Amino acid sequence: MKSRYKIFTIFFSILIFTSLIIYIAGASTGIGEEIDHFPGFSGILIKDLKTQEVLFSYNEDILFTPASLTKIFTLLAALEILGKEYTYPTSFYFSSSVPGEIIGDLYVVGRGDPTQSPEVIRKIANDLVQKFGIRYISGGIILDDSKFLPEEFLGRGWMWDDKNPLIGALTVKGYITKEKQNYYFNTMPLLWGKIFSKGLSQKGVKIEGDIRIGETKEGLKVKYIYYSDTLDKILAYMMKNSDNQEAENIFRTLALEDNPEEVSTIPRAISSLERVIDKVLGLKWGKDYILVDGCGISEYNLMTPAQLVEAIIYLYQKYDFTILNYFASTKENGTLKERLPFQVWGKTGTLSSASGLIGLLETKKKRWVVFCLMENNYIAEENDPKIFENRIIEYIYQNL
Repeated sequence: MKSRYKIFTIFFSILIFTSLIIYIAGASTGIGEEIDHFPGFSGILIKDLKTQEVLFSYNEDILFTPASLTKIFTLLAALEILGKEYTYPTSFYFSSSVPGEIIGDLYVVGRGDPTQSPEVIRKIANDLVQKFGIRYISGGIILDDSKFLPEEFLGRGWMWDDKNPLIGALTVKGYITKEKQNYYFNTMPLLWGKIFSKGLSQKGVKIEGDIRIGETKEGLKVKYIYYSDTLDKILAYMMKNSDNQEAENIFRTLALEDNPEEVSTIPRAISSLERVIDKVLGLKWGKDYILVDGCGISEYNLMTPAQLVEAIIYLYQKYDFTILNYFASTKENGTLKERLPFQVWGKTGTLSSASGLIGLLETKKKRWVVFCLMENNYIAEENDPKIFENRIIEYIYQNL
């Protein structure tokens, strides 16, 4: 009896092992064929989200230019350093001894709020007028954008002749460079000031002075603070729409929160992110990866599919399926809308010679998987990497 049981156990083990080999081989064959036909360099890692079993891997530990997949690291670092409930303050300082009048200048101190569209800036102006009954300003509008190093209005490694978003402590949401040139110093804060000043004037406020850049006068007390939406909402918009300006401003804010009394610079932002990534993922900047901006425009950035997958697994283990709220979806507006006929949550990435897709989905077999696909060094005119990605995602959904 014992002999028969032993034989049955051995036979059953062999059957399971053989089935597993056939299963993996099937995945390798289907995805491998797509890799063989793709005229570029690719890397893929697919894992079971809950067990972390590797379902398929190819060049998963090779460094790639990640494009906007970089925003995964920005998301992780922002949640760790700033937290979901963080709000951006914009502070207003002025002196008023007569009701409805500001004696001297009105100072505006920005801290990198990336949500201030022209409509929001006009609303801020209206709120100030309503709260203080402002009718007259004897001085001008002084824009204090010193919390971010003003000279770093573009990201490190950004192509000077691209139409890039401008970055700063006072930011007009959605504004990008209009011409191919690299000198936009003070453009962003002055634009913010013009919109704000016009908003005040439209409410009947007379302003004697002009709009200029400067630091807040000592001794003045803050009169009003405008707070943005919570970071939770900002990150969701950033990720779903792949907003480069928001991502870069958030990246620079990491340094400001780490050292509130210091000016945020790109090296300090890199250092803040480096500290988080080392702590939660055990990765070393310069050895395991390179990241010099928060949005992925820079081609200096280098990451591996495995590192990005580990970042999502960490987020899942900490926040469970609420992390889906941060990702674009095929069922709603965003960069993945209607791209595939089934539900996928993910983050896309695109540069001239780099593409990627990372995310999560539940397969037809009810298995949750996390995946990362990265492609570099292809000729986009001859082969669309998004088609390559879609075919692999379809295979994952149908077969794994």
